[in-house]
Parts: sequence; C-alpha cells; structure tokens
Amino acid sequence: MSTDAWGRPLSATSEAAAHWNRFLDVYFARTTGGEDVLREVVEADPTFAVGRAMGALLAVIGGVPGIDADAELTAALAGRADHDWERSLVSATRATVRVGLWASYTTWLQHNEEFPDDLVGLDIAVFFDERVADPDRYAKNTARLRRAVDLVGDHPALLGYLAMNAQDLGDLDEAHRLATKVLDQHPASLVGAHPLAHVYFETGDHVSGLAWLDGWLPSTDQAADLTGHLRWHAALHELALGDGAAALARYVAGIAPITGKRISDATSLLWRCQLSGLVPYGSDPVAQSAGQSVGEAVAPLVDGLTFVFTGAHIALGLASAGDADGLRRLAAKSHEYDVPGAADVLPDLVLGLASYVEGDSATAADLLLRAEPSFIRIGGSNAQREVFDDTVIRVLIDAGRLDLAADRLKARLDRRDSQVDSALLAQAAVG
Repeated sequence: MSTDAWGRPLSATSEAAAHWNRFLDVYFARTTGGEDVLREVVEADPTFAVGRAMGALLAVIGGVPGIDADAELTAALAGRADHDWERSLVSATRATVRVGLWASYTTWLQHNEEFPDDLVGLDIAVFFDERVADPDRYAKNTARLRRAVDLVGDHPALLGYLAMNAQDLGDLDEAHRLATKVLDQHPASLVGAHPLAHVYFETGDHVSGLAWLDGWLPSTDQAADLTGHLRWHAALHELALGDGAAALARYVAGIAPITGKRISDATSLLWRCQLSGLVPYGSDPVAQSAGQSVGEAVAPLVDGLTFVFTGAHIALGLASAGDADGLRRLAAKSHEYDVPGAADVLPDLVLGLASYVEGDSATAADLLLRAEPSFIRIGGSNAQREVFDDTVIRVLIDAGRLDLAADRLKARLDRRDSQVDSALLAQAAVG
C-alpha cells in the first residue's frame, strides 16, 4: 500500500505516491515548481483523486494559471479515494469549486477537525482563518497547529506558522526560537526566514534585519512569491532607517509588478513612499516602464474581491493613483461582496482614503478614526497592517489634529525605537 510522508494511506500507485511526497515538500517549503511535480503525480496515476483535487485547489485558491479547476474536480470525483481522509478532502474541494470559496470555509474547518494530521487540509483551514476578519484568529490557528505538531512532529511548515502566530501575538522570543529552529535544519527555508524577518521588524532592529536579509536572500528560491515578500521586508527596514532612495529602488527593481500573491507588497510600499514624501501623491515610478501604474493594475480587481485583506490593499493601490472615483466604487461594492467582514471593515477606510486624495484631510481623519478599531480585522500581519496606522497618523497631522497623532506615535515608540516615528512626533509637536 502506498503512503504519504506521514505514513497515511494513499489511493495511488507507488510511483505517483513518490511524486506526491515530492510535491508536498515543494508545497510546504513555498518554493516554485510545485505545479510541475503535481503534473508528474497525475501522469503517474490519473485516477489518484487527492492529486486531482489538489490541482483544482491550486487553481481556485492558489490562483495558479493554466489549470482547469472544473476538469480536475471532475477527475477527482471519478478517481480513487479509498480512505476516509481522502474522501473528505475531495468533498471539501468540491464545495470550494462548485459552491464557492467562502461557502466552503466551514467544510474545511470540519475536515481539519476530523483529520488534523492532514497538513494540506490544515494549510487551507489556516489560510481561511487568516482572512476571515476574526480578531481571535491567531489563538485559534495556534491551537490547530499545535495539535498537528503533536500528531506529525516538528514539520518546518508547522513551526514556521507557529512562529508567525507568536510574533503577531507579541511573543517575539518564541517566534525567534521557532524560526531559528527551522533555519538551523533548513538554512534556505522561506518558512523559517519569513517569521525571523518579522521579529527583526517588530523589535525595531532594522540595521541587523536589513543586513541579515541582504545576506540571506541570495541563498533561496529567487522566483518564489515569498522571496519577493521578503524583499518587501528589506524595503521596510530601509524606510525605517531613513534610506528612502534604497527602498524606492527596491520597489522599482521588482516589488512593483502586480503578479502572483504579492499585490499587497506593491500597493503598500508605494503608498508608504508617498506618505513619506519620497514619491508625489498620484504618481508611480514604474508606470512608464510597466505600461500601467499600480493603481491601474488593481482597478479591475474591485469586481472580484475574495478577501478583506485584498480589498484594503486594492484601496491603497487606488489611493496611490489618486483615484477617488475608484475608491468610492470599491466602498459602494463592499456591501455586495460575499466576503466576511467586507461590509463592516472596508467602507470607512476606503472613503477616508478617497477624502484624503481629494484633499479633504478633516473628513478623512473622521472616517479613518472610525475605521481604526477594525484594522485588526483586515488580516495579514502586524507589519502589513502598520501601513494603515501610518495613514491615520499622516492624515491626523495634515488635518491639524496633532495631539491624536502624537498619542499614536508615542504608543509606537514605547513599543520600539523608530527614527521615522521620532521625526513625525517632532513634527506633530511643532505643528
């Protein structure tokens, strides 16, 4: 009988099982080439239902082009799934493809409850939990992950996830311990490097964080989405150190194109550069060479929103282009999306950005202050959400509400040192 990497039974030939285990290595390492290995799985055994279901999931959830999700699901439903966990995974995949992304959320949670040692199912459950606009998501995910560790051991992906949750919950020592544990065993690991980059950012150790990233990045998969995200982390360190030219150069050199899963990196970094005066509002230094600005690239995404996190970053992209009309359209449509939290979280944030790009800082401040308590529900990490805090502070300063801006800057400086926040606090004090 064929088994997977954790000894569970597989309804696949031994050759397909070997390819499947290689696919899992690539998938959980977040490196490139997974689609090619999955193709080898299917070629070795076209009737392996879980392998075909994975193709459908890569298309629908992963956004991988060139895969026909309906065809893969049809093959999965007709394929061999002799074991309960396989049938459950295929059923959850069917809900995702046929019923809809968010309509399948509870199905994946149920699958994870029944089969907590299925790391693919766990990965998808965590993926949803991180985007469900639930402030308690970190604690829930930590419980899921620890249960999986008890069952399958210290898998690098599980340790990386736990490290990310730890740093978002403020336990930076634990995050550092887990991340370095992964990197000690797998020095080029993206899932180990990612939480460590967050630890450097959250501690405000920008000099060491930038030096470490610049030294480590050449060692890993250069084409992986997560590698691009870590370049974004390096740019954040450069902004914090006052080296705006370096951050802007990094943006132009490769962060800007709206590709893969990293639209949040491009939109948030450009907006940060505009907030700090490195780039004039409404302009994008890559627009001419890329053929379109980031704002123009994200505008069509308003029609097919899947996550609040994505919607908030589409809003930043539209704001970076000075597109108040696009922002108001996004705010209006936020009540139509079948996305948890969209109608509650997005309107005030998006309308506040629209008022700001129109030059009405007073109205923008009122709207953004009303939106501020919901920022935690945007999802993503503390480092990713900080751009919305930056926006509130900038708008408050421009609106002349200096005491409120100073309160927020002092709270951040109490958490960690920052040359940028210190300079903004001095600006707020001078008025």
